[in-house]
Amino acid sequence: MLVILFTNVRACPPGWTESARETITYNGCTYEYIYCYGINNGYHCIAISEISVVYDPPLCTGLTFELNMQNITDKILIQIATDSTIRNWAGFAEIPNCPNGLMCLIRMYDAICYNGWYTYTRLNKDGTTTIVESMNKCDDKVRSCSETVTICWDVSLQEYVIIRVGSSLVGPPCKWPCHTNCEY
Repeated sequence: MLVILFTNVRACPPGWTESARETITYNGCTYEYIYCYGINNGYHCIAISEISVVYDPPLCTGLTFELNMQNITDKILIQIATDSTIRNWAGFAEIPNCPNGLMCLIRMYDAICYNGWYTYTRLNKDGTTTIVESMNKCDDKVRSCSETVTICWDVSLQEYVIIRVGSSLVGPPCKWPCHTNCEY
């Protein structure tokens, strides 16, 4: 079973592996994320440690994420789940077709408590710079959106499908003015 954890982590837990900075594009905006993966209580787990947007106002800002957070999160999950390194690590040859097969049952701990976004300029390895907006995290407490997620391939739509069940927050609430990325 592959368990994807979106946790409020600053670094990978001991014994886990950190991914390189990965990117997705959604509605013309580039989102970057870093995740960790490892085994926890016998489960293959993935924890998102950072989500940022390449800053290109007025269309690509932290507000763009706020307005589309579930779709962007789904796209990140699909990219992680379809990565051959992760599939091999978790023991999945391929993602099965819907509705009979499910790649996995995923328990997400994805409640990142944050209050807005901050902008900074990042120096890239090639010497260029990129302006990025990142979540301004309020704390490092682990929270869960308490969602069960299945991923499968829809043959007729020719796309991966994520189905979510449940949406109650587990863990300490975010104190105002902070909120979680589960509140879509």
